[in-house]
Amino acid sequence: MLTGCGPEGQEQTELPSGSGPGETVQVAAQGLASPITLPLEVLGAEGVTKTVTVDVTATDAQQPLRLWMQVHNLSYATKGSVRFNSGAWLPLNNTTVTVEGLGKNYGGIGGAFSTLKLLLPVPTGALVAGSNQLSFRFNTSDGRSIGYRVLKFNLLRADGSRVVPDSLFVQDNPANWKAPLGDATSIAEGEKLWRTKQLWRSYKNTTAIRARCADCHAQDGRDLKYFNYSNASIMERAKFHGMSDLEAQRVASYIRSLPVSNPGRPWNPPYQPGPGLDSKPVDQWAAGAGVDAVLENNRTMLQYLFPAGITKEAISTAKNLSAREVPIFFQLPDWNHWLPSIHPKDAWGDAFVNDRLSEAYNGEGTSTPFATMRELAAKVKAGGYTNYRSVMYHPISQWNLRLYEFLSPRYNSTTTDPEYSRKVYSTALWHVVKTWEVMQEFGLEDKARLLHPSSRDVRAWMGNSTFDTSPHLLKLPRTNTGINDNNPFHFTYFSMAWYHLSLVLFNGNHADGADRNAQRPLDWGYVHGFIKELSRTPAGTTPVQGLLTLYLAKGMQTADNSLKPNAPFGAGWSPRSSADLSRFVVPDLVAGWSDITAAERKAILEVFLSTWWDKTRQYTVDDWRNGGGATTTEVLNGAYDGTLGNRIYFLLPQFKYYGVNATLINTIADWGKTVWPQGNWAAVKTATCAPKNSYIRCSTETY
Repeated sequence: MLTGCGPEGQEQTELPSGSGPGETVQVAAQGLASPITLPLEVLGAEGVTKTVTVDVTATDAQQPLRLWMQVHNLSYATKGSVRFNSGAWLPLNNTTVTVEGLGKNYGGIGGAFSTLKLLLPVPTGALVAGSNQLSFRFNTSDGRSIGYRVLKFNLLRADGSRVVPDSLFVQDNPANWKAPLGDATSIAEGEKLWRTKQLWRSYKNTTAIRARCADCHAQDGRDLKYFNYSNASIMERAKFHGMSDLEAQRVASYIRSLPVSNPGRPWNPPYQPGPGLDSKPVDQWAAGAGVDAVLENNRTMLQYLFPAGITKEAISTAKNLSAREVPIFFQLPDWNHWLPSIHPKDAWGDAFVNDRLSEAYNGEGTSTPFATMRELAAKVKAGGYTNYRSVMYHPISQWNLRLYEFLSPRYNSTTTDPEYSRKVYSTALWHVVKTWEVMQEFGLEDKARLLHPSSRDVRAWMGNSTFDTSPHLLKLPRTNTGINDNNPFHFTYFSMAWYHLSLVLFNGNHADGADRNAQRPLDWGYVHGFIKELSRTPAGTTPVQGLLTLYLAKGMQTADNSLKPNAPFGAGWSPRSSADLSRFVVPDLVAGWSDITAAERKAILEVFLSTWWDKTRQYTVDDWRNGGGATTTEVLNGAYDGTLGNRIYFLLPQFKYYGVNATLINTIADWGKTVWPQGNWAAVKTATCAPKNSYIRCSTETY
């Protein structure tokens, strides 16, 4: 329960859970024949320990071994420790372990990824021939967390082979879980506690809070059932917030009784993209493709973007490349990181309760009433309308606007108080959790076309909410986000992660003229900027061009609609925002190609430019001049200054340098002369380019 109002709480298997400091729970019997049930929940009060028993041969006991682990929610250094038999406790931090894969690039323990793969050297002499005890301990709480979970582990030899046979590990199956108390009275009492029980902030801070369980989570608790939080995790979290053992059991029994689809797991990020998601029932979409669908590197994205080779067909603006099906190389936020760590009621008090933002959700407070999100969603579920747009479009727009109206006076990009940042960020998290609640409870994730009939996406949210959760849009200070351990990279990672959720959930794909306001739920310039920032990791430059390729493909498809380049809000064909191919060659992103071959880069640039030109040439000079971004007074000097003419003037010689077809370059240059007659487009055709420092400089760049 209550992983919100303190979101770092942990959850999972149906094993017995410790509750007292230093309590040890034996979860596997002696001998190789005894199975080990995974995951291991190391949760409860500080000092709780989980121990497993493994057999090691005399040969293995004498050679160097490493403990390999996949661990969820080691959100700060030395949160956990490992011990072999009765040896010393070995703290888990970025000094004592080796973090595998991109988890290392993104900060390792305490960094951006909630699930990490770790290697810990086994001390010499720590293991003996025969039975050995391997213990995991939760050392200390930061006031929000109640532990972590070990998803997988094994002992590895020097050649990487495994000591413990895979056959000894058994995955805990939520289908076998039962309520701690199965009687109707206990379940009813559990629901009452869920909705009304007075809570305290934590067992380390017994200050009473205004929020109830139903406030931070989905109102009926369906999120805990959907993502399969175990009885143990729910009960430990309930006790963390001041409930008794019996009350905790009743709440867990209530959650277990919910008639809710439950395809998710707490460590699998909601909506994590991956192959096969679109073929699953829509009620399984939020479970995502799983943390194991996250790619190990950037370049592997090309296999999913261009499954039949790098062709124009793959990125045709007349098609819909599903962002739900294209895996990415970074984890999206897990459900713990969706949940608010401070409910807006406790962050802002009556100022929130009586604001239109609160009222817009369920009518609570004293603001001027109108139909709430929940009321309107119930009407849509009931059906019978001839114009769903009139029922939901305005309320959804207002729901997002109310968040901005409430938070914008509270933005503070210079605060040095992480608690204040947490208040701002948690309010946005509350908003997105309640949007998830409405979409799930009322079955709206396959109803987006009721609002936007021309959308190519069959499943989508009815409106954008995740984009506004970005630390960037909330103007949180980079060095004081209030997220995890305030690592400055969290500003970049969570901004990009929430932007990507917008691409997956509601990108406005192919909205027509009547829906121009739905056309730009993403600010493409922001996204492109944060793709660049994502490449600048704590461990150095990380390639990101596969991700940029996805966004530019989706941007062009989104912009291919009935609107012209001069449509309001840049909602039509827009080479200056959603279809800005100059992003491929800007100096800041040159390093992002480092894991893609020169031939692959040439092919990508060529199919994109050819596709871009097929659409661009459909419009008249007047379409570009009258509000379409082109003027006859713009100075064209090759500077990457944000103007449309210079972006095209800049990119053409750059693309030619990387091998793109010269005839295509020259054809576009001739067209450019008709739109921007003041430019020296003949120089574009004959331009020479050469490396300069870490980027390419062309002779047309005269600034």
